[in-house]
Amino acid sequence: MRALGGGGHPGAGSALVKKAADPQLIRAHLLELIQGSQRPAVQIGDLMSFPVFTVPEGMPMSEAAQVLRDKGCTGLPVVRGEELVGVISRRDFKRFRSTKKDPPVKAFMSTEVRTIEPGQSVMQAARIMVKNDIGRLPVLENGKLIGIVTRSDAMRYYYDLLPD
Repeated sequence: MRALGGGGHPGAGSALVKKAADPQLIRAHLLELIQGSQRPAVQIGDLMSFPVFTVPEGMPMSEAAQVLRDKGCTGLPVVRGEELVGVISRRDFKRFRSTKKDPPVKAFMSTEVRTIEPGQSVMQAARIMVKNDIGRLPVLENGKLIGIVTRSDAMRYYYDLLPD
């Protein structure tokens, strides 16, 4: 739409054609612009972060909290060996603070983990995150954890908010 004096972001664009013109000519011009500016769609594999920091399910919550602080993360995938078994997030640590013991991560982790594959789109990731009120999606390929995509990653993509 920028070619017509408009704008937008990768998910939507608009422009206003002010001159009176034949609608068929406008349509043909738009199709030519669209076909000439096709770029490959960004996939989750292009956007994800890797390697992924994980914590084992048996790690004490206090140690997992330290890992979150050290890595600057708001949540981490939880693994049993190499198998993804849950996700632990800041929300889970709020519940942990009310206990006097130091239980393992598996006592507080979310076990209904939503995941995504590297070939899926950013739009699919955003829908999953919004629908499930989650801030991160582990990226699995053939059942193996290969990356993670966050809500911030999706927002940066949609609104061209690149790091300075």
